[in-house]
Amino acid sequence: MENLSSVRELLFGFKTRRWILSALSLLCIHFGCRSGGMSETIGDPNEVASQAEWFHEVAAEKGIKFIHRDGRSGQRFYVETAASGGGWIDYDHDGDLDVYLINGAKTPGSIIEEIPRNHLFENRNGLFVDVTEHAGVGDRGYGMGMCVGDFDADGFLDIFVSNFGRDRMYRNTGKGQFEEVSEQVGLAGDRWGTSCAFGDLDGDGDLDLYVANYADFRFEHNPRCGDEAQGLWSYCRPARFDGQTDYLYINNGEGKFEDQSLKRGISIDHDDRGFGVVLSDIDDDGDLDILVANDGSANRLYINNGNGFFDDRGLASGFGYNRNGQAESGMGLCLGDTNGDGLMDPAVSNYSFETNTLYLNRGSLFFEDSTSWTGMADMSYLPVGWGIQYLDYDSDGDLDLAVVNGHVMDNIDQFETGIGYPQSNHLLENDGSGHFDDVSAQAGPAFGAKKVSRALAVGDWNNDGRPDLLVTNTNDHPDLIENLVKSQNHWLGLELKGPAINPFAIGARVTLSRNSNRLGIREVRSGGGFMAQDDLRPLFGLGREPGPVTIQIRWPDGRLQNEIIQKVDRYLRIQYRPESNSKKDSE
Repeated sequence: MENLSSVRELLFGFKTRRWILSALSLLCIHFGCRSGGMSETIGDPNEVASQAEWFHEVAAEKGIKFIHRDGRSGQRFYVETAASGGGWIDYDHDGDLDVYLINGAKTPGSIIEEIPRNHLFENRNGLFVDVTEHAGVGDRGYGMGMCVGDFDADGFLDIFVSNFGRDRMYRNTGKGQFEEVSEQVGLAGDRWGTSCAFGDLDGDGDLDLYVANYADFRFEHNPRCGDEAQGLWSYCRPARFDGQTDYLYINNGEGKFEDQSLKRGISIDHDDRGFGVVLSDIDDDGDLDILVANDGSANRLYINNGNGFFDDRGLASGFGYNRNGQAESGMGLCLGDTNGDGLMDPAVSNYSFETNTLYLNRGSLFFEDSTSWTGMADMSYLPVGWGIQYLDYDSDGDLDLAVVNGHVMDNIDQFETGIGYPQSNHLLENDGSGHFDDVSAQAGPAFGAKKVSRALAVGDWNNDGRPDLLVTNTNDHPDLIENLVKSQNHWLGLELKGPAINPFAIGARVTLSRNSNRLGIREVRSGGGFMAQDDLRPLFGLGREPGPVTIQIRWPDGRLQNEIIQKVDRYLRIQYRPESNSKKDSE
C-alpha cells in the first residue's frame, strides 16, 4: 500500500513553492497577473472586449444529449482517472462537422444501470441528431480516445477508437453506416490505448496509424493508495504501474495493418505511459515525425529517417524534460508556430504543482522550455491540464491557446486545501510575439464553469470561420462551446482534396502569406490534443487586411502547389494537382 509520504510527494510537491504560489495568487486576485510578474489585465485588441460573452455553451440547445460514465464503483480503479475523449468528423461528407463522443464502461462492482456506449451526432443545419444506432458505432468498450482517417482510400473518413482493452476500427461504408473491422484489418490491440493519429509514416502514400498506450493496469491488481493513518483512500499515482509500448501500425496498402513498433524504433521502456500524440514534419524534411507526451517519464521525439524508421531525439533535443531536467506528467500535446518564425512549437499539459510547458523550437531539432517567458507558468501551476490546443480564436493572425482542466483525485479536497476535483478551463491570448495572457475571465461562463474536463477538440461546426470547442467532461455532459467573438478580422478556411491514396490530405502542410510576408502555417492532422480529433480543415485568421493571399501546399507526397486566393472569409476547396504552377481561386 502506498504510504502517506509517497502520496504527499505526488500531490503537493515542494511546500515552500506552494506557499509562495498561494501568496502570489492572492495578489493576482487584486491586481491581475501576467506570468513573470504583476501587470494589469489586458483586453482583446480586436474590439471584442465589449461583448458580454465571447463564448457560449450550447450542447443541449443544439441537440447533443449525452452523458459520460466512467463506471466507477468506489474502488478507485486507476482507469477511471483518464476517460474519455471525442471529436469532430464529417462522416457523411456533406461539408459540416459531426460529433463523436467516447464513453466508459462498467467496472467490477459498479451499480450503474445503463451500459455506457459511444455516440455519433450528425450535424443537420446546425442541430445535432443522434444517429448512433443507424451508423453502428455505439461501442460499449471502456473508451478512451479517437482519431479519423481514410485508411482504405475510398473517400470516406473512418474512425479508430482506442480503448482500455480491445480497440475498435470503424470503416465508413459511405452510406451513413460503419462496419467494425478491427480483427480483419489487424487493429484489435488490447492494451490501454489513449491518443492516436493516422499519417503516412513510411512514405508509401497510404495512412499508417500510431496509438499511444498507457499503464499496465488490471482490475484484479488494484493497489490501495492514500493516507492509511486517516483512512483516506485515493487513486494511485502512475508510478505504481508499468508503462506499455505504443503501437506503430504500418498499412500494407491493401487496407490491413501490422504492428511494427519495435522493428521501427519505438521505445519499449516500461517507464513510458503515453498520453498525447502528434504526427508532424517537425524538422521540415518532407516526412512525418512522431511526438509523444509521457506521464512521468521523458517525452519522446521520434525523428523519421525518410523510410519510416525512427530515432528518439527527445533528450538530445530538449523536448524530453523541462528546463530543470525533470520529466513531467505529460497529458495533452499540441503543436503550432506561436511566434511567427516558421517553426512548430510543442506545448504539453501537465499535472498539478507542475506547469504546462511550452517548448520554443529554435531550429536544428533544438527546443527551449520557455514556459515562464511565454506566460503559461503561474496560471497552470495548480490545475491539472488535459486537452490542449492552439487556435486563433479572434482571427487576428496569431495562435492562441486553450487548455481544459480537472483533477485526477475525486477527494483531493481531503488532502489539499484550495484545490478541487472540478476545475475551470483556460483561454490564453497570444499578444503576437508568442507571449500569452490569461483571458479566461473575459471569455465568459463557458470557461469559468468548474468541471472535470478531459478532451478538447477544436473545430468550426457552423462554418462561420470562428473556431469552436468541444470539451468532454467526466461523469457529466460535454460542452459545445460556440465562438461568438465579433471583430473586423478576416479569415480563410481550406478543404484539401488530396491524391487518390490519401483523399483527405492528412499530413499536408499549408503556408499562407500576403505580399511575401508569411502569415501562418497549418498542418492537416489526424488526432490532436488529448484523446481527441480536431477539425481536419486548416483555418487561418488574417487580421484586418483582406485578400489576396497566397498559399503554398506541400502535399503528403512532397509535391508543392501554389494558389493565389482573391476572395477570403470563406471555406475553399482545393484539389491536388501534380504540377507546381500557381493558380487562382481553386474551387
